[in-house]
Amino acid sequence: MNITILTNRDLASHIALTRLVKALVDHQLSIFISEKVGADHQLPAPLMELAAFEKHQLATAEHSFDDLAKQVGCELQGFADIGNKVNGPEGLARIQASQPDLIISVRFGLIIRDEVIAIPQYGVINLHSGVLPSYRGVMATFRAMLNKASEIGSTLHFIQDSGVDTGDVISIARRPLATDRSYLFNVLSLYEAGCEQIIQAVAAIQANQTGQPINRESQQGKAAYYSFPSDDELDAFVALGYRLFDQQDNTGHNQY
Repeated sequence: MNITILTNRDLASHIALTRLVKALVDHQLSIFISEKVGADHQLPAPLMELAAFEKHQLATAEHSFDDLAKQVGCELQGFADIGNKVNGPEGLARIQASQPDLIISVRFGLIIRDEVIAIPQYGVINLHSGVLPSYRGVMATFRAMLNKASEIGSTLHFIQDSGVDTGDVISIARRPLATDRSYLFNVLSLYEAGCEQIIQAVAAIQANQTGQPINRESQQGKAAYYSFPSDDELDAFVALGYRLFDQQDNTGHNQY
C-alpha cells in the first residue's frame, strides 16, 4: 500500500517513526511533519523547558527526521512554508501527490478536515497517547497523572471528521503508570505498544482490501477534552511529587 504518515517534530514522534519505518518497509511511505501543536500561543515556562529538553535530545539523536524519511526512499515534507494550511489548496495538493491508500497520524499538530480525510480509500487512523474518550486533546498522560490514575494508554482510532480525538476506536493499549518516573518517561513508554497497534491495523487493512471493514467501534463512556495545562495545574502536578522530565529521559529506545 501507499501509506502517508503525518507526524510532529517532537521526541515521541521520533521514537514512533523510528519503529514504523522499519516495520512498514514493505509499503511505499511518504512522511509529512508539523512543527508545532495547535495555534500559536505562549506556553507556561515549565512546558517551554520540556520542549527545550526534547529539542536537545532530537539534536543529538543518531538519525534525524530527514534521515528516517530517506531510509524509506522519500523526502520529509511539511506545511510550515505555506502557513501550516494543510487543508488549503497547496497543502491538499501535497498530500494528494503522495497518492495514499491509507494515512497514519502520529502526534500530528494540525487538524485535518474533510477534503484531506476523503483522499485515502482506507481512511485516516490516528494514534492518540491517551485512553479515549476520557482523555481527548493534548498531554493526556499529564492529565492521567494529575487525576491520580493507575493506568495510562494509547488509543488507535479513525479520524472521520475535524473533531479532536472523536473517531471510532480500533484498539486501546493500557499499561501501569510509573508513578516514580517523569511525565516524559511515561509518554514515551506508550509507543512500543502504540506502534504495534498501528502495525496490526495496517496488516488488517491490507488483508481486507477486498472490502471487509476493519474492526472498529464508537467511543464509549464519558468524554473529556483537555488543552495545555495552566500554571496552577502545573503547580498541582509538582505538589503531587511528579516532574515533567528527568535528565536521564532520552532517545535510547530500549528503556521504553
